[in-house]
Amino acid sequence: MVDVTAGAWLAYQLTVTDSGKLKSEPMVEKYSFDSVEDGKCKVTVERNGQPLGTMETLVTYGSALFDFSKLTKKGSDNINTAFGHFYANIYEGVVDGKSVRMYLGKDDIVFRYITTERSEAGLHSETRELCLASIKI
Repeated sequence: MVDVTAGAWLAYQLTVTDSGKLKSEPMVEKYSFDSVEDGKCKVTVERNGQPLGTMETLVTYGSALFDFSKLTKKGSDNINTAFGHFYANIYEGVVDGKSVRMYLGKDDIVFRYITTERSEAGLHSETRELCLASIKI
């Protein structure tokens, strides 16, 4: 389980593609933990510095942000990250009609989180890669 406290934050680079073509410039999503009490987290989300709102999560989620209870472990791999090489377990599944693949490292840190779904433009994918953190990785 990731060790987060109020005031901690994680930032993910978000890349959005439609049928393999970049839809926009990569963005940075910052997740700031406003409170962590009794295993529940209140998180403020920003994209490129603009507020997107808040969400409630559990400390048992990957990075205390991504619920992986509906995903199944499919394997493992050594991956390159902004923090160096890490061993990660790969989880996959379908959540809310989207195909999800998550790379989960030690202490339940999510290094990469990918969602893919069909859209009018073809396959729409969103890839989040951990790029900055206020906690020890």
